[in-house]
Amino acid sequence: MMRSPETDSEHSESGSSTDSQSSGLGGVHHKRRSTKRPDVFSLKAMAPRPNAGPGGWLCLLLPLALGVRLLHDPPKCRDQARMQWILTVSAGGMALETLCFFIYAFVKTGILVKCLVSLLPGVATSLAFYLLVDTSITFAVIVGFLMTSSYQQIYIYTLRGFKGSFTYGEASVFVQGLVLFATSAIHQLGGFLCGGSWPTDEFETLNMIMVNALFWLLVFCLALVLFPSLRKPYRFYLWMLQLLLAVTCMPVTRPLPLLALIQFLLRDRDRLSILVFYLLLVVLTCITVAWQIGSASKANTRVRKIFHLLIVLVYIPGLVFECALLYLATGVALAAFVVLEILRLLKVPPFADSLADAFRSFKDEKDAGELALTPFCLLIGCSMPIWMTACPCSGSDTLVLLSGILAVGVGDTAASVVGSKLGRNKWGKSSRSLEGTAAFVVSILLAVWLLEIAGLVPMTQAKWFATIFAALNSALVEAFTDQVDNLVLPLIFYTIVGMA
Repeated sequence: MMRSPETDSEHSESGSSTDSQSSGLGGVHHKRRSTKRPDVFSLKAMAPRPNAGPGGWLCLLLPLALGVRLLHDPPKCRDQARMQWILTVSAGGMALETLCFFIYAFVKTGILVKCLVSLLPGVATSLAFYLLVDTSITFAVIVGFLMTSSYQQIYIYTLRGFKGSFTYGEASVFVQGLVLFATSAIHQLGGFLCGGSWPTDEFETLNMIMVNALFWLLVFCLALVLFPSLRKPYRFYLWMLQLLLAVTCMPVTRPLPLLALIQFLLRDRDRLSILVFYLLLVVLTCITVAWQIGSASKANTRVRKIFHLLIVLVYIPGLVFECALLYLATGVALAAFVVLEILRLLKVPPFADSLADAFRSFKDEKDAGELALTPFCLLIGCSMPIWMTACPCSGSDTLVLLSGILAVGVGDTAASVVGSKLGRNKWGKSSRSLEGTAAFVVSILLAVWLLEIAGLVPMTQAKWFATIFAALNSALVEAFTDQVDNLVLPLIFYTIVGMA
Protein backbone atom coordinates (compact mmCIF):
# COMPACT_ATOMS: atom_id res chain seq x y z
CA MET A 1 0.00 0.00 0.00
CA MET A 2 1.32 3.47 -0.85
CA ARG A 3 2.19 5.85 1.95
CA SER A 4 0.53 9.20 2.22
CA PRO A 5 2.32 12.21 0.74
CA GLU A 6 1.75 14.07 4.00
CA THR A 7 4.82 12.21 5.26
CA ASP A 8 6.95 14.49 3.06
CA SER A 9 7.09 17.05 5.82
CA GLU A 10 8.66 14.52 8.14
CA HIS A 11 11.85 14.28 6.05
CA SER A 12 14.77 16.51 6.88
CA GLU A 13 16.42 18.60 4.22
CA SER A 14 19.63 16.63 4.67
CA GLY A 15 17.85 13.42 3.76
CA SER A 16 16.41 15.01 0.63
CA SER A 17 19.76 16.39 -0.51
CA THR A 18 21.43 13.04 -0.07
CA ASP A 19 18.76 11.26 -2.07
CA SER A 20 18.96 13.84 -4.85
CA GLN A 21 22.37 12.51 -5.78
CA SER A 22 20.89 9.27 -7.01
CA SER A 23 19.83 9.06 -10.62
CA GLY A 24 19.49 6.48 -13.34
CA LEU A 25 19.86 2.70 -13.01
CA GLY A 26 18.89 2.74 -9.39
CA GLY A 27 21.19 5.58 -8.39
CA VAL A 28 24.42 4.93 -10.25
CA HIS A 29 26.11 8.14 -9.15
CA HIS A 30 25.76 7.87 -5.37
CA LYS A 31 28.56 9.75 -3.67
CA ARG A 32 27.38 9.11 -0.11
CA ARG A 33 24.51 7.23 1.44
CA SER A 34 22.15 8.51 4.03
CA THR A 35 21.97 6.55 7.25
CA LYS A 36 18.20 6.95 7.12
CA ARG A 37 16.49 5.22 4.21
CA PRO A 38 14.46 7.80 2.23
CA ASP A 39 10.76 7.29 1.68
CA VAL A 40 10.59 6.07 -1.93
CA PHE A 41 6.88 6.80 -2.02
CA SER A 42 7.42 10.47 -1.14
CA LEU A 43 6.33 12.89 -3.84
CA LYS A 44 9.56 14.81 -3.24
CA ALA A 45 11.51 11.69 -4.20
CA MET A 46 9.58 11.35 -7.48
CA ALA A 47 10.76 14.39 -9.41
CA PRO A 48 8.94 14.53 -12.78
CA ARG A 49 10.24 16.39 -15.80
CA PRO A 50 10.20 20.15 -15.14
CA ASN A 51 8.35 22.71 -17.24
CA ALA A 52 5.69 20.15 -18.23
CA GLY A 53 2.30 19.16 -16.91
CA PRO A 54 1.64 15.82 -15.19
CA GLY A 55 0.23 14.28 -18.39
CA GLY A 56 -1.88 11.80 -16.45
CA TRP A 57 -4.14 11.20 -19.44
CA LEU A 58 -1.28 9.42 -21.22
CA CYS A 59 -1.82 6.34 -19.03
CA LEU A 60 -5.02 5.61 -21.01
CA LEU A 61 -3.44 5.61 -24.47
CA LEU A 62 -1.85 2.15 -24.48
CA PRO A 63 -4.96 0.33 -23.15
CA LEU A 64 -7.13 2.12 -25.72
CA ALA A 65 -4.76 1.23 -28.56
CA LEU A 66 -4.61 -2.43 -27.52
CA GLY A 67 -8.39 -2.53 -27.09
CA VAL A 68 -8.95 -1.19 -30.59
CA ARG A 69 -6.65 -3.84 -32.06
CA LEU A 70 -8.80 -6.59 -30.56
CA LEU A 71 -11.45 -5.59 -33.10
CA HIS A 72 -9.19 -6.38 -36.06
CA ASP A 73 -7.24 -9.54 -35.29
CA PRO A 74 -6.55 -11.28 -38.63
CA PRO A 75 -7.68 -14.92 -39.00
CA LYS A 76 -4.06 -16.13 -39.00
CA CYS A 77 -3.63 -14.81 -35.45
CA ARG A 78 -6.64 -16.38 -33.76
CA ASP A 79 -4.33 -18.54 -31.66
CA GLN A 80 -2.83 -15.34 -30.19
CA ALA A 81 -6.19 -13.83 -29.31
CA ARG A 82 -6.07 -15.01 -25.70
CA MET A 83 -2.67 -13.40 -25.13
CA GLN A 84 -3.92 -10.18 -26.73
CA TRP A 85 -6.78 -10.13 -24.24
CA ILE A 86 -4.40 -10.74 -21.35
CA LEU A 87 -2.18 -7.84 -22.44
CA THR A 88 -5.16 -5.53 -22.95
CA VAL A 89 -6.64 -6.30 -19.53
CA SER A 90 -3.20 -5.90 -17.95
CA ALA A 91 -2.73 -2.51 -19.61
CA GLY A 92 -6.16 -1.42 -18.39
CA GLY A 93 -5.31 -2.50 -14.86
CA MET A 94 -2.06 -0.55 -14.93
CA ALA A 95 -3.86 2.54 -16.23
CA LEU A 96 -6.34 2.26 -13.36
CA GLU A 97 -3.41 1.86 -10.95
CA THR A 98 -1.97 5.13 -12.27
CA LEU A 99 -5.26 6.98 -11.84
CA CYS A 100 -5.59 5.62 -8.31
CA PHE A 101 -2.03 6.72 -7.61
CA PHE A 102 -2.97 10.27 -8.60
CA ILE A 103 -5.99 10.18 -6.30
CA TYR A 104 -3.95 8.71 -3.47
CA ALA A 105 -1.07 11.15 -3.88
CA PHE A 106 -2.78 14.43 -4.74
CA VAL A 107 -6.24 14.24 -3.11
CA LYS A 108 -6.58 14.54 0.65
CA THR A 109 -8.85 11.73 1.81
CA GLY A 110 -9.35 9.56 4.86
CA ILE A 111 -7.44 6.38 5.55
CA LEU A 112 -10.42 4.19 4.60
CA VAL A 113 -10.69 5.81 1.18
CA LYS A 114 -6.93 5.40 0.68
CA CYS A 115 -7.18 1.70 1.48
CA LEU A 116 -10.05 1.24 -0.98
CA VAL A 117 -8.19 3.19 -3.66
CA SER A 118 -5.10 1.04 -3.14
CA LEU A 119 -7.08 -2.20 -3.52
CA LEU A 120 -9.30 -1.12 -6.42
CA PRO A 121 -6.85 -1.75 -9.33
CA GLY A 122 -6.03 -5.29 -8.19
CA VAL A 123 -9.68 -6.17 -7.64
CA ALA A 124 -10.81 -4.68 -10.97
CA THR A 125 -7.99 -6.36 -12.91
CA SER A 126 -8.72 -9.73 -11.29
CA LEU A 127 -12.40 -9.46 -12.19
CA ALA A 128 -11.51 -8.49 -15.76
CA PHE A 129 -9.22 -11.53 -16.09
CA TYR A 130 -11.95 -13.82 -14.74
CA LEU A 131 -14.83 -12.40 -16.81
CA LEU A 132 -13.16 -11.30 -20.07
CA VAL A 133 -10.25 -13.72 -20.46
CA ASP A 134 -12.13 -16.66 -18.91
CA THR A 135 -9.34 -17.65 -16.52
CA SER A 136 -9.67 -19.51 -13.22
CA ILE A 137 -10.42 -17.39 -10.18
CA THR A 138 -7.06 -18.33 -8.66
CA PHE A 139 -5.13 -17.24 -11.75
CA ALA A 140 -7.17 -14.04 -11.98
CA VAL A 141 -6.52 -12.99 -8.39
CA ILE A 142 -2.82 -13.86 -8.34
CA VAL A 143 -1.99 -12.32 -11.70
CA GLY A 144 -4.30 -9.32 -11.23
CA PHE A 145 -2.75 -8.22 -7.94
CA LEU A 146 0.79 -9.21 -8.99
CA MET A 147 0.50 -7.21 -12.20
CA THR A 148 -0.82 -4.01 -10.60
CA SER A 149 1.47 -4.10 -7.57
CA SER A 150 4.56 -4.79 -9.71
CA TYR A 151 3.61 -1.95 -12.02
CA GLN A 152 3.17 0.39 -9.04
CA GLN A 153 6.62 -0.38 -7.67
CA ILE A 154 8.40 -0.08 -11.04
CA TYR A 155 6.50 3.14 -11.81
CA ILE A 156 7.54 4.75 -8.54
CA TYR A 157 11.16 3.66 -8.82
CA THR A 158 11.30 4.87 -12.44
CA LEU A 159 10.21 8.36 -11.45
CA ARG A 160 12.62 8.30 -8.52
CA GLY A 161 15.61 6.79 -10.36
CA PHE A 162 15.38 8.88 -13.54
CA LYS A 163 14.68 12.26 -11.99
CA GLY A 164 13.54 14.91 -14.42
CA SER A 165 13.34 12.50 -17.36
CA PHE A 166 9.60 11.70 -17.39
CA THR A 167 6.33 13.33 -16.60
CA TYR A 168 3.91 11.17 -14.63
CA GLY A 169 2.09 10.23 -17.84
CA GLU A 170 5.22 9.49 -19.88
CA ALA A 171 6.56 7.24 -17.13
CA SER A 172 3.23 5.41 -17.13
CA VAL A 173 3.47 4.65 -20.86
CA PHE A 174 7.07 3.46 -20.56
CA VAL A 175 6.45 1.23 -17.56
CA GLN A 176 3.25 -0.18 -19.05
CA GLY A 177 5.16 -1.14 -22.17
CA LEU A 178 7.97 -2.66 -20.11
CA VAL A 179 5.63 -4.77 -17.98
CA LEU A 180 3.60 -5.88 -21.02
CA PHE A 181 6.76 -6.93 -22.85
CA ALA A 182 8.01 -8.87 -19.82
CA THR A 183 4.62 -10.59 -19.51
CA SER A 184 4.53 -11.53 -23.19
CA ALA A 185 8.16 -12.69 -23.19
CA ILE A 186 7.74 -14.86 -20.09
CA HIS A 187 4.59 -16.37 -21.60
CA GLN A 188 6.28 -17.08 -24.94
CA LEU A 189 9.64 -18.32 -23.64
CA GLY A 190 8.09 -20.19 -20.73
CA GLY A 191 5.65 -21.96 -23.01
CA PHE A 192 8.47 -22.98 -25.34
CA LEU A 193 10.76 -24.22 -22.56
CA CYS A 194 7.90 -26.16 -20.97
CA GLY A 195 7.37 -28.34 -24.01
CA GLY A 196 6.10 -25.94 -26.64
CA SER A 197 6.67 -26.53 -30.32
CA TRP A 198 9.51 -25.01 -32.33
CA PRO A 199 8.73 -21.85 -34.32
CA THR A 200 7.56 -22.92 -37.75
CA ASP A 201 7.24 -20.03 -40.18
CA GLU A 202 9.71 -17.24 -40.86
CA PHE A 203 8.08 -14.53 -38.77
CA GLU A 204 7.60 -16.78 -35.73
CA THR A 205 11.31 -17.63 -35.84
CA LEU A 206 12.35 -13.97 -36.02
CA ASN A 207 9.90 -13.05 -33.28
CA MET A 208 11.29 -15.74 -30.98
CA ILE A 209 14.86 -14.54 -31.61
CA MET A 210 13.95 -10.91 -30.94
CA VAL A 211 11.90 -11.64 -27.82
CA ASN A 212 14.65 -13.85 -26.42
CA ALA A 213 17.32 -11.21 -27.07
CA LEU A 214 15.36 -8.31 -25.57
CA PHE A 215 14.28 -10.38 -22.57
CA TRP A 216 17.86 -11.27 -21.64
CA LEU A 217 18.90 -7.66 -22.21
CA LEU A 218 16.18 -6.66 -19.73
CA VAL A 219 17.54 -9.21 -17.24
CA PHE A 220 21.04 -7.77 -17.75
CA CYS A 221 19.78 -4.23 -17.03
CA LEU A 222 18.09 -5.49 -13.86
CA ALA A 223 21.35 -7.18 -12.81
CA LEU A 224 23.21 -3.87 -13.28
CA VAL A 225 20.77 -2.22 -10.90
CA LEU A 226 20.97 -4.95 -8.25
CA PHE A 227 24.71 -5.71 -8.47
CA PRO A 228 26.86 -2.54 -8.79
CA SER A 229 30.03 -4.63 -9.14
CA LEU A 230 28.90 -5.55 -12.68
CA ARG A 231 29.36 -1.91 -13.72
CA LYS A 232 33.16 -2.18 -13.69
CA PRO A 233 34.35 -2.05 -17.31
CA TYR A 234 35.98 -5.47 -17.56
CA ARG A 235 33.03 -7.21 -15.87
CA PHE A 236 30.56 -5.22 -17.93
CA TYR A 237 32.10 -6.27 -21.25
CA LEU A 238 32.52 -9.86 -20.05
CA TRP A 239 28.82 -10.10 -19.25
CA MET A 240 27.93 -8.34 -22.50
CA LEU A 241 29.87 -11.05 -24.35
CA GLN A 242 27.96 -13.76 -22.48
CA LEU A 243 24.71 -11.96 -23.29
CA LEU A 244 25.64 -11.92 -26.99
CA LEU A 245 26.39 -15.65 -26.88
CA ALA A 246 23.05 -16.36 -25.18
CA VAL A 247 21.19 -14.33 -27.80
CA THR A 248 22.87 -15.93 -30.81
CA CYS A 249 23.34 -19.50 -29.60
CA MET A 250 20.50 -20.24 -27.17
CA PRO A 251 18.45 -23.09 -28.73
CA VAL A 252 15.10 -21.31 -29.05
CA THR A 253 14.91 -21.85 -32.82
CA ARG A 254 15.91 -24.58 -35.22
CA PRO A 255 18.58 -23.98 -36.49
CA LEU A 256 20.27 -21.83 -33.81
CA PRO A 257 19.38 -18.10 -33.90
CA LEU A 258 22.65 -17.02 -35.52
CA LEU A 259 22.30 -19.52 -38.37
CA ALA A 260 18.59 -18.76 -38.72
CA LEU A 261 19.34 -15.04 -39.06
CA ILE A 262 22.04 -15.63 -41.69
CA GLN A 263 19.73 -17.87 -43.69
CA PHE A 264 16.92 -15.32 -43.45
CA LEU A 265 19.09 -12.44 -44.65
CA LEU A 266 20.66 -14.33 -47.55
CA ARG A 267 17.53 -16.11 -48.76
CA ASP A 268 16.14 -13.22 -50.83
CA ARG A 269 18.04 -10.77 -53.08
CA ASP A 270 15.54 -7.95 -52.57
CA ARG A 271 15.81 -8.41 -48.81
CA LEU A 272 19.58 -8.17 -49.06
CA SER A 273 19.25 -4.97 -51.08
CA ILE A 274 17.05 -3.36 -48.43
CA LEU A 275 19.50 -4.48 -45.75
CA VAL A 276 22.34 -2.75 -47.62
CA PHE A 277 20.13 0.35 -47.89
CA TYR A 278 19.55 0.23 -44.12
CA LEU A 279 23.28 -0.03 -43.47
CA LEU A 280 23.91 3.00 -45.68
CA LEU A 281 21.35 4.96 -43.65
CA VAL A 282 23.13 3.91 -40.45
CA VAL A 283 26.41 5.19 -41.89
CA LEU A 284 24.70 8.45 -42.89
CA THR A 285 23.32 8.78 -39.36
CA CYS A 286 26.76 8.30 -37.83
CA ILE A 287 28.23 10.89 -40.21
CA THR A 288 25.50 13.38 -39.25
CA VAL A 289 26.13 12.85 -35.54
CA ALA A 290 29.92 13.15 -35.97
CA TRP A 291 29.52 16.33 -38.01
CA GLN A 292 27.23 17.88 -35.41
CA ILE A 293 29.62 17.02 -32.57
CA GLY A 294 32.53 18.45 -34.55
CA SER A 295 30.69 21.71 -35.14
CA ALA A 296 30.78 22.35 -31.35
CA SER A 297 27.27 23.79 -31.49
CA LYS A 298 23.94 22.49 -30.27
CA ALA A 299 21.72 20.90 -32.90
CA ASN A 300 18.71 23.01 -33.85
CA THR A 301 15.25 21.70 -34.64
CA ARG A 302 15.87 21.36 -38.37
CA VAL A 303 18.99 19.26 -37.81
CA ARG A 304 17.13 16.95 -35.43
CA LYS A 305 14.37 16.51 -37.99
CA ILE A 306 16.93 14.87 -40.29
CA PHE A 307 16.52 11.78 -38.12
CA HIS A 308 12.76 11.90 -38.71
CA LEU A 309 13.41 11.85 -42.45
CA LEU A 310 15.87 8.97 -42.12
CA ILE A 311 13.41 6.92 -40.10
CA VAL A 312 10.74 7.48 -42.79
CA LEU A 313 13.19 6.07 -45.34
CA VAL A 314 13.63 3.02 -43.10
CA TYR A 315 10.03 2.23 -42.21
CA ILE A 316 8.01 2.82 -45.38
CA PRO A 317 10.07 0.53 -47.67
CA GLY A 318 10.32 -2.00 -44.86
CA LEU A 319 6.59 -2.15 -44.15
CA VAL A 320 5.66 -2.28 -47.81
CA PHE A 321 8.27 -4.72 -49.11
CA GLU A 322 10.07 -6.47 -46.21
CA CYS A 323 7.95 -6.33 -43.08
CA ALA A 324 9.77 -9.21 -41.34
CA LEU A 325 13.15 -7.57 -41.89
CA LEU A 326 11.85 -4.26 -40.53
CA TYR A 327 10.38 -6.03 -37.50
CA LEU A 328 13.77 -7.57 -36.78
CA ALA A 329 15.55 -4.25 -37.38
CA THR A 330 13.36 -2.44 -34.82
CA GLY A 331 14.39 -4.97 -32.17
CA VAL A 332 18.08 -4.64 -33.08
CA ALA A 333 17.83 -0.84 -32.99
CA LEU A 334 16.11 -0.86 -29.60
CA ALA A 335 18.76 -3.19 -28.16
CA ALA A 336 21.54 -0.98 -29.59
CA PHE A 337 19.94 2.14 -28.08
CA VAL A 338 19.69 0.49 -24.67
CA VAL A 339 23.31 -0.69 -24.70
CA LEU A 340 24.62 2.71 -25.83
CA GLU A 341 22.57 4.46 -23.16
CA ILE A 342 23.92 2.12 -20.48
CA LEU A 343 27.47 2.86 -21.63
CA ARG A 344 26.79 6.58 -21.38
CA LEU A 345 25.02 6.51 -18.01
CA LEU A 346 27.61 4.25 -16.40
CA LYS A 347 30.49 6.14 -18.06
CA VAL A 348 32.01 2.92 -19.34
CA PRO A 349 35.17 3.55 -21.40
CA PRO A 350 36.04 3.95 -24.21
CA PHE A 351 32.68 5.07 -25.63
CA ALA A 352 31.23 7.09 -22.75
CA ASP A 353 32.81 10.45 -23.63
CA SER A 354 31.72 10.36 -27.29
CA LEU A 355 28.19 9.35 -26.31
CA ALA A 356 28.05 12.13 -23.73
CA ASP A 357 29.12 14.66 -26.38
CA ALA A 358 26.41 13.41 -28.73
CA PHE A 359 23.79 13.68 -25.98
CA ARG A 360 24.78 17.24 -25.12
CA SER A 361 24.72 18.22 -28.78
CA PHE A 362 21.29 16.79 -29.63
CA LYS A 363 19.37 17.14 -26.36
CA ASP A 364 16.33 19.40 -26.38
CA GLU A 365 14.08 20.85 -23.70
CA LYS A 366 12.38 17.48 -23.14
CA ASP A 367 15.70 15.82 -22.25
CA ALA A 368 15.74 17.51 -18.85
CA GLY A 369 16.96 14.47 -16.93
CA GLU A 370 19.96 12.22 -17.43
CA LEU A 371 18.07 9.84 -19.75
CA ALA A 372 18.23 10.50 -23.50
CA LEU A 373 14.46 10.38 -23.85
CA THR A 374 13.94 11.90 -27.32
CA PRO A 375 15.74 9.27 -29.48
CA PHE A 376 14.11 6.45 -27.52
CA CYS A 377 10.68 7.99 -28.04
CA LEU A 378 11.29 8.45 -31.77
CA LEU A 379 12.18 4.77 -32.20
CA ILE A 380 9.47 3.49 -29.86
CA GLY A 381 6.77 5.76 -31.27
CA CYS A 382 7.43 4.65 -34.85
CA SER A 383 7.77 0.98 -33.89
CA MET A 384 4.91 0.66 -31.43
CA PRO A 385 2.21 0.03 -34.09
CA ILE A 386 4.27 -2.93 -35.35
CA TRP A 387 4.97 -4.27 -31.87
CA MET A 388 1.36 -3.97 -30.67
CA THR A 389 -0.22 -5.59 -33.71
CA ALA A 390 -0.58 -9.36 -33.68
CA CYS A 391 0.94 -10.84 -36.86
CA PRO A 392 1.98 -7.43 -38.27
CA CYS A 393 3.43 -8.99 -41.42
CA SER A 394 0.23 -10.77 -42.45
CA GLY A 395 -0.56 -7.86 -44.78
CA SER A 396 -3.82 -7.10 -43.00
CA ASP A 397 -3.62 -3.33 -42.55
CA THR A 398 -0.56 -1.40 -43.70
CA LEU A 399 -2.16 1.96 -42.85
CA VAL A 400 -2.37 1.08 -39.16
CA LEU A 401 1.26 -0.05 -39.11
CA LEU A 402 2.27 3.28 -40.66
CA SER A 403 0.64 5.25 -37.83
CA GLY A 404 3.91 6.12 -36.12
CA ILE A 405 5.66 7.14 -39.32
CA LEU A 406 2.73 9.26 -40.54
CA ALA A 407 2.28 11.04 -37.20
CA VAL A 408 5.93 11.59 -36.27
CA GLY A 409 8.01 11.12 -39.40
CA VAL A 410 5.69 13.00 -41.76
CA GLY A 411 3.24 15.18 -39.83
CA ASP A 412 5.43 16.34 -36.95
CA THR A 413 8.38 17.00 -39.27
CA ALA A 414 6.26 19.08 -41.66
CA ALA A 415 4.74 21.02 -38.76
CA SER A 416 8.18 21.79 -37.34
CA VAL A 417 9.73 22.89 -40.63
CA VAL A 418 6.77 24.96 -41.85
CA GLY A 419 6.08 26.37 -38.40
CA SER A 420 9.66 27.54 -37.89
CA LYS A 421 9.88 29.07 -41.38
CA LEU A 422 6.40 30.42 -42.07
CA GLY A 423 4.59 30.32 -38.73
CA ARG A 424 3.10 33.72 -37.94
CA ASN A 425 -0.20 32.99 -36.19
CA LYS A 426 0.13 31.24 -32.84
CA TRP A 427 -2.37 29.03 -31.03
CA GLY A 428 -3.09 31.33 -28.08
CA LYS A 429 -0.27 30.95 -25.53
CA SER A 430 1.16 27.95 -27.34
CA SER A 431 4.46 28.27 -29.21
CA ARG A 432 2.99 26.25 -32.11
CA SER A 433 1.55 28.03 -35.14
CA LEU A 434 -1.61 27.59 -37.19
CA GLU A 435 0.56 27.20 -40.28
CA GLY A 436 2.48 24.33 -38.68
CA THR A 437 -0.75 22.58 -37.67
CA ALA A 438 -2.11 22.92 -41.20
CA ALA A 439 1.15 21.50 -42.58
CA PHE A 440 0.81 18.55 -40.17
CA VAL A 441 -2.61 17.60 -41.55
CA VAL A 442 -1.89 18.29 -45.22
CA SER A 443 1.41 16.39 -45.24
CA ILE A 444 -0.18 13.26 -43.76
CA LEU A 445 -3.10 13.29 -46.19
CA LEU A 446 -0.75 13.90 -49.11
CA ALA A 447 1.52 11.03 -48.04
CA VAL A 448 -1.41 8.62 -47.71
CA TRP A 449 -2.79 9.74 -51.08
CA LEU A 450 0.58 9.12 -52.77
CA LEU A 451 0.86 5.69 -51.16
CA GLU A 452 -2.65 4.83 -52.38
CA ILE A 453 -1.88 5.99 -55.93
CA ALA A 454 1.26 3.87 -55.94
CA GLY A 455 -0.84 0.88 -54.90
CA LEU A 456 1.09 0.42 -51.66
CA VAL A 457 -1.70 1.20 -49.17
CA PRO A 458 -5.28 0.16 -50.01
CA MET A 459 -7.79 2.76 -48.84
CA THR A 460 -11.55 2.73 -48.37
CA GLN A 461 -13.99 5.53 -47.61
CA ALA A 462 -14.01 4.54 -43.94
CA LYS A 463 -10.22 4.53 -43.81
CA TRP A 464 -10.05 7.97 -45.42
CA PHE A 465 -12.51 9.34 -42.87
CA ALA A 466 -10.51 7.80 -40.01
CA THR A 467 -7.24 9.14 -41.46
CA ILE A 468 -8.58 12.68 -41.72
CA PHE A 469 -10.01 12.51 -38.20
CA ALA A 470 -6.76 11.05 -36.85
CA ALA A 471 -4.65 13.70 -38.60
CA LEU A 472 -6.79 16.54 -37.23
CA ASN A 473 -6.78 15.24 -33.68
CA SER A 474 -3.05 14.45 -33.72
CA ALA A 475 -2.31 17.92 -35.10
CA LEU A 476 -4.26 19.59 -32.30
CA VAL A 477 -2.55 17.48 -29.67
CA GLU A 478 0.83 18.31 -31.21
CA ALA A 479 -0.02 22.01 -31.04
CA PHE A 480 -0.99 22.08 -27.37
CA THR A 481 0.69 19.21 -25.51
CA ASP A 482 3.87 19.64 -23.48
CA GLN A 483 4.41 15.87 -23.37
CA VAL A 484 6.88 14.06 -25.66
CA ASP A 485 4.95 14.09 -28.95
CA ASN A 486 7.10 11.31 -30.44
CA LEU A 487 5.44 9.01 -27.91
CA VAL A 488 1.94 10.47 -27.76
CA LEU A 489 1.06 11.13 -31.41
CA PRO A 490 1.60 7.57 -32.74
CA LEU A 491 -0.69 6.11 -30.07
CA ILE A 492 -3.45 8.62 -30.83
CA PHE A 493 -3.16 8.12 -34.58
CA TYR A 494 -3.00 4.31 -34.18
CA THR A 495 -6.13 4.23 -31.99
CA ILE A 496 -8.27 6.38 -34.30
CA VAL A 497 -7.19 4.76 -37.57
CA GLY A 498 -7.57 1.31 -36.00
CA MET A 499 -11.30 1.95 -35.53
CA ALA A 500 -11.88 2.03 -39.30
